[in-house]
Amino acid sequence: MTDNNNNLNDSLSDPFKNDFTKTETEEELPLEKSPIETEKISQNIPLSDEVEILEKNYLTRFNKFGFAAGGFGQNLIIGVVNTYILFFLTDIARIGLVATSALMLGARLFDAFNDPLMGTLVDKTKSKIGKLRPYLAFAPLPLLILTILLYMVPTYIPLGTRVAYYSIIYVLWGLIYTIGDVPFWGLASAMTPNPKERVGFITFSRLFHSIGGALPMLLLPLFESFLGEKQPESYFAMGIFTAIIGSIFFSLAFFGSTERVKNDIPAPSFVKCFQEMFKNKPLLVTVLANAAAFARAIPITAGLYISNYLMTGKPEALTNSFVNTLLVAGFGVAGFLGMLFTPALVKRFEYRKLYILSCIAGAIPMALLAILGFTVGPNMILFVAMYLLMGLPYGLTGNLNYAMIAESVDYAEWKSGRRTEGISASMQTFMNKIMTTLQNALIPLMLLIFKFTEPTDFDPSPLQSSLTKTGLMIIASIIPMIAWLINLVIIAKYPLHGEYRKNMYIELNRQRKAAKEISQQ
Repeated sequence: MTDNNNNLNDSLSDPFKNDFTKTETEEELPLEKSPIETEKISQNIPLSDEVEILEKNYLTRFNKFGFAAGGFGQNLIIGVVNTYILFFLTDIARIGLVATSALMLGARLFDAFNDPLMGTLVDKTKSKIGKLRPYLAFAPLPLLILTILLYMVPTYIPLGTRVAYYSIIYVLWGLIYTIGDVPFWGLASAMTPNPKERVGFITFSRLFHSIGGALPMLLLPLFESFLGEKQPESYFAMGIFTAIIGSIFFSLAFFGSTERVKNDIPAPSFVKCFQEMFKNKPLLVTVLANAAAFARAIPITAGLYISNYLMTGKPEALTNSFVNTLLVAGFGVAGFLGMLFTPALVKRFEYRKLYILSCIAGAIPMALLAILGFTVGPNMILFVAMYLLMGLPYGLTGNLNYAMIAESVDYAEWKSGRRTEGISASMQTFMNKIMTTLQNALIPLMLLIFKFTEPTDFDPSPLQSSLTKTGLMIIASIIPMIAWLINLVIIAKYPLHGEYRKNMYIELNRQRKAAKEISQQ
C-alpha cells in the first residue's frame, strides 16, 4: 500500500475513505480475532449507517471547557513541581545531590507503579456519577495542601529530618496526584465515542493544558523580582499561588464532565486486567516508545542548571531564572504551534508516519546544537533557537500520544467488549511519570559524574569546571538527540493503521449499536 493511501486510510477526519487492500498489519496483532472480525476483515463492508456514530458530535461546550480548564489547573501544578522541584531541593532546600537523586528515583517509581493499580481500581468502580468522576471530586483539595507543603523550607531542622520531611510530602503528593490524574485522562475516551471529535477535543484542551504547564516559567521570575533570586520565600510564594489557582481549575474537570460511553460488562479481576493490558499492542507500543525516549525533554528539566552554569552571552540585566524562562518559552511556544497543527496534519498523514517525521524533526536541531555548542560555544541565542525548533515536533508527538492511547481503549473494547479507560489512562500517566522520574534521576547522576560543585551558604552560585560544563552540554544536546532516535525506532511498530483500523471502527460501532451502550445526555 502506498503512503498516500495509508494517509487517507488513517485520517481522523474520515477513517473510511477509499477502498483498501489487505496489509501486513493484521498479522502483527497478537490477539485472536473473533469470527465476526474475521468475516468483516475478509470482505468489503458496506458503510451505510456505520459512519453515523463517527460523524456525530457528542460534546457540549461545557464539557470542552471543563476538561480544558481542569487540565490547565492540573498542568499548572505539575508544571511547578516538574520544573522546579529538582533545583529547589538541591539549591534552595539543600538536601544534597545524593539525597535528591535517591528521592526522585524512589518516590517517582513508587508513584508510577501505583498508576496501573489505580487504573484497575477505576475500571472496577461503579457509582451514580460514573467510574471516573468520583476521584476527580476528591483530589483537588489535598493536592492544594500538599503542593504548598512541598515548597516550604524547614531550614531550622537538621538535614536528616529535612530529607525525611521532603520524602514524606513528596510521596504523599504523588499519591494524591495519581488519584486525580488517572481518571482525568480516562475522560478523553469516556466523554465521546467519536475518534474524529476526540482528537479535536484533545487538541483544543491540550492548548490550555500547555498554557498551564508553561506558566511556571513566568511565575518564578515574577516572584523573584519581589522576593529575591534563589530565595526560599520566592519558591514558597509561587507554591501557594500555584496550589490555590491550580486546584480551583482542576476541580472544574469534575463539574464539566459527562461519561457517555459505558457498558455493563463487569470488570475482571486485577490479574485479568493486567493480562488484557499486556495484549493491547497499540497501548504498549505507545507507552514503551515514550518511556524509552524519556530524555527528549531533559534539557527543559535541567534548564536552570544550563542557564546558571553553562550558557554564555547572557545580558547582564537578565536573571538566570529569566534566561531559563526564555529557553523554555521558545520550546513551549513552538510546542503550542505543533499542537495547533495536529488536526490538519493527521488529515494528511497517518499517526505512525506523522510520529516518525516528528522524531526526525526533533533529532536534527539537537544534533546541530551539539555540533555548534562544542565548536562555537554555548551561547544563549543558540540554545533558544534550537529548543524553539525542537518544540514543534514535541508538541505534535504530545497530541499524538493522547490520541493513540485513547484509541487503544477502543481497541480493548473491540477485543473484549470492556472499555478500559482506567487501565489505559493509567498507562498514559505511568508513561509520563516514568519519563519524569528518569529525567529527574539522570540529571543529578550526570552532575555527580561530571563533578558538579554544589552551592553553599557562602557560595550560592559556584563556578563550575570545564568537565562539568561538558557534562551539561551533553545533557543539553546529545542525550535528547539519541532519545528522539530511540522514539522513532519503537513508534514505527504502532499497529493500528490502514484497513485494520478501518474495520475495527466499523465492527466496534456495530457492537455498540447492538448493545445500546452509547447514552446521550
